[in-house]
Amino acid sequence: MSHTPLLRRYVLFLAGVIFSALGIALITLAGMGTSAVSSLAYVLTFVFPGVTLGTFTFVVNCVMLGGQILLLRRKFQPIQLLQVPATFLFSYCIDLWMSLLGSIVPHFYLGQWVVLLLGCLSLGFGVALEVIPNVLILPCEGFVRTCSQVFGWEFGKVKTGYDLLMVVSAALVSFLCLGSIFGLREGTVVCALTVGSISRFFCKRLGFLLESRRKAAALTDADLPA
Repeated sequence: MSHTPLLRRYVLFLAGVIFSALGIALITLAGMGTSAVSSLAYVLTFVFPGVTLGTFTFVVNCVMLGGQILLLRRKFQPIQLLQVPATFLFSYCIDLWMSLLGSIVPHFYLGQWVVLLLGCLSLGFGVALEVIPNVLILPCEGFVRTCSQVFGWEFGKVKTGYDLLMVVSAALVSFLCLGSIFGLREGTVVCALTVGSISRFFCKRLGFLLESRRKAAALTDADLPA
């Protein structure tokens, strides 16, 4: 593979990271919960109000990278350490988008729904841009993929179990530390039901950026860290 196509793949991946961060920020700013994979990090911002969502996102993702290393051991590929700077960019962009957009997000219920749906659209688009280049993966999805490979479990089922575990963990931390459930609302459910489908839609239509349409259309649920 020549350097130019490889560079293009990483540029697309980084663009996907930025759009995914925008999606997470919009979903969160809508005030109707957040995505399942971000739920624990979001709840921790209520427990520790002085720490940002981006910071806790970075911490959770680094823990998941550590999980990959422990499971794979010698099979862990050093190139995957690039997940760390990718996660830093992702986390930084979440805080940046929330700072830039926080003052213009409407506070009436219908407006919150519009922001939520725009966030799901942006997150799905970002995930597609991350998947199509096939160069890196963010640590949370990387941990799911590693568990699938090491234990021979179906990716989709592991992903569902992981998302459920994150939501349950977030609810448990919220209840134990705050006495009530914070950060988990109808938006969490909507995000879980829509982002995967949006990602698949864009994967099928954006494959021409690097791959043939036939190969892009062949992407399965196992390829999507929705």
